[in-house]
Amino acid sequence: MTGVLEGGCLCGRCRWRADGPVLHRVHCHCALCRKGSGAVEVPWISVERRHFAWTGEPPAFYRSSAKGERSFCPVCGTKLTFTHDDVPDDMDVALGAMDDVEAGYPLTQIHGESRIAWLSVDPQLPFRGDHDPGPPVADPPPLAEDAELEGGCLCGAFRYTVTGPSVRSGLCHCGLCRRATGGLAAAWAIWPRERYRDNGTPTTEWSASETGARRFCPTCGATLGYAFARRPDLVEIMIAGLDDPGAVAPESHGFAADAPSWLVIDDNRPRWPGRVGQGEPDDRLLRPAF
Repeated sequence: MTGVLEGGCLCGRCRWRADGPVLHRVHCHCALCRKGSGAVEVPWISVERRHFAWTGEPPAFYRSSAKGERSFCPVCGTKLTFTHDDVPDDMDVALGAMDDVEAGYPLTQIHGESRIAWLSVDPQLPFRGDHDPGPPVADPPPLAEDAELEGGCLCGAFRYTVTGPSVRSGLCHCGLCRRATGGLAAAWAIWPRERYRDNGTPTTEWSASETGARRFCPTCGATLGYAFARRPDLVEIMIAGLDDPGAVAPESHGFAADAPSWLVIDDNRPRWPGRVGQGEPDDRLLRPAF
C-alpha cells in the first residue's frame, strides 16, 4: 500500500501526514494498547519514520514501557502513535485516528494471549506465530450485587472501583469514539454513581457536544469514560480500563453502520445501525461481505 495518509485528533490540534509505503497492518490485543486507548483493541499501521511528519501542534508523549512510547493529544485525549526503541526507523499510527479508516485494513492479529475473553475479531484473520489465543469464551454471567471490579489508567495514577452489575453497556462504533481511542470500538458500561468510587486523581475532560465530556488521564492519555452533563447520578467507564475486562460483556453494538467496511466481529449481539434503541437492529452489519 502506498500513497498519502493523513490523520489527527478530535479537536484538530494534532495532525500528521505519511507519504511512504505502509509496512505492517495489525490488530493489537495487548493490555497496554487496550488500557491506554480505552478501545477493545487497537489496529495499527506502520510506516517509515522518515515518511512521517506532524503537520499540526505536537502531541504529548508517554513512556508506556521501558522501550515503548505513545503519543496523544493533550487537549482532547485522542491516541495517535506508538514507537519502539528496537525499531527506531518505524512509526506506528493508530488506525482509528486516520482520516480514511478504509485505507488501513489489518492483515493479521497479534498478542492474542491478552485478548478480551468475549471478543472475536474476524475469525478468518490469522494471529501471528504463537499469538493465537484460541476460541473466545462465552460471555460472563451478570455480576453479583456485592461484586467489585477495579480499573484505571495506563500509568496507574487514576484508579476506580465499581460494585455490582452495570445499568447498561455496549460497544460503540461511532466515528468520535473510534478517533478518540484510536482503536477498533469503545466498549462502555454505566453504573449508578453510588456504586462507583475513585481515588480522586484529577482527570482532563473534553467535550464535542452539549451531552457531556470525554475523560482521560492527562499523564498517559488513557480514555477513562464519559461524564454526562444531564445525568450526574450515572458514571460511564471504559470496559477496556478494567483490570479484568472480560468480566463485563457489552449488551449490543451501537452505530454499527459507522464501522469500517472491513470490520467483522463474530458475536450475536444486536447490531444497531445508529444509537442503541432507535430504529431496528441490522444483523448484516459487522458481518463478512460476500
